[in-house]
Amino acid sequence: MKTTALVLPIRFATRTSAVQTTTRQLSRTSVFVCCLEPPEIGARLSMKLYLPGVREAVSAQAVVREVAGPGSEAGFWADFVDLGEAEAEYVAAAIDRRERAAEAKPIGAINLQPAEDPRRAFPRVSARFAVRFATVQDFVLEYAANISAGGLFVETEDPPPLQSVVKVEMQLPGTSAPVQARGRVVHRVTKEQARKSGTSPGMGVQFVEATDEFREKIDAAIEHILEQQK
Repeated sequence: MKTTALVLPIRFATRTSAVQTTTRQLSRTSVFVCCLEPPEIGARLSMKLYLPGVREAVSAQAVVREVAGPGSEAGFWADFVDLGEAEAEYVAAAIDRRERAAEAKPIGAINLQPAEDPRRAFPRVSARFAVRFATVQDFVLEYAANISAGGLFVETEDPPPLQSVVKVEMQLPGTSAPVQARGRVVHRVTKEQARKSGTSPGMGVQFVEATDEFREKIDAAIEHILEQQK
């Protein structure tokens, strides 16, 4: 089974809960879903994939095939079940677009700043807004440098280690109340690295657990930012 590294928002629901998160791998028949508390193997899921260039989320049914073991990135593989013809074409188009981007630019470590990572299906948008984040310690107030549908870059001189799970509380542009989610540190720039590269120290955070309200507010905030930048 050929898979393609691709980060995009996804929603999955069981009979008892619904989670907004992101993907890490996608194929024409399956998807790897980032999830801190994966459902059981064999669980039947309803999914919505937020694919680039598609106005409405693509709906799919899936079954959990495999859950990542200890020491691996938290998440699970799910196989699509009876994927419709139109939905299959949308998935295939997203994979083809990602593979063309990979041919145009080599893939290195995930890099949220300053260069664009072809693994990200949705481009980041430059914006500065307050972000509070915490691992096991108290919340720290910092500022975001950019945001995309799947994550954000937070400027901080002491970024947590890679793969750390962080709680984030964001005061998104165009909103009155902060929104919360959990994310994983997928990229970090130390002060020393920042001095050498002429960038800012900080961390790239990929969203891995949130609510439907969170997804709506992220989309609205990005639309607001783009409108203000015209």
